[in-house]
Amino acid sequence: MAFSDHDIYRIFLNTRPQIQRFLRQRIRCDDTAADLIQDIFLRLTLLKPPPASEIEVQAWLFKVASNLSLDHLRTQKRRYELLDQYLGDETDIDASAAPERTAEAQDQLRHIQLALADLPDQCAEILYLSRIEGLSHIEIAKQLKISTSWVEKQLAKALLHCRQAVDSQ
Repeated sequence: MAFSDHDIYRIFLNTRPQIQRFLRQRIRCDDTAADLIQDIFLRLTLLKPPPASEIEVQAWLFKVASNLSLDHLRTQKRRYELLDQYLGDETDIDASAAPERTAEAQDQLRHIQLALADLPDQCAEILYLSRIEGLSHIEIAKQLKISTSWVEKQLAKALLHCRQAVDSQ
């Protein structure tokens, strides 16, 4: 017997406190755990074919929670690596920065933002998944259902476009 959507939502609501505890222990942030719970709820419609037992629904819920928490932790790690790479140990604003340097940096940022806005949607998404989310080319290809070589070409295109925008200043 397959469960109806109503049954799946009921099981989700009954299992939610356990999933919330599971996520809080892994993420160590109540707000992020609550956000991930909402993501799980939105993915309930993806549960196909309908499971045959309550245990299957619960297993699916915890599998999704585990995957989402790993994705979140991977993204956080990548963000910290990027911050460390670009900012190093400097956490304070350089008070001695000349107004010219500040204006130059703001101008450079504007050029990069315009360059990113010019990118085709898929190209921009590939750049985001690679540089911000830290996904590999293979992971991006699977997620977007495209070839790995297309990911590589689009990523090269995006990086070249951004580099040209910065160099053309």
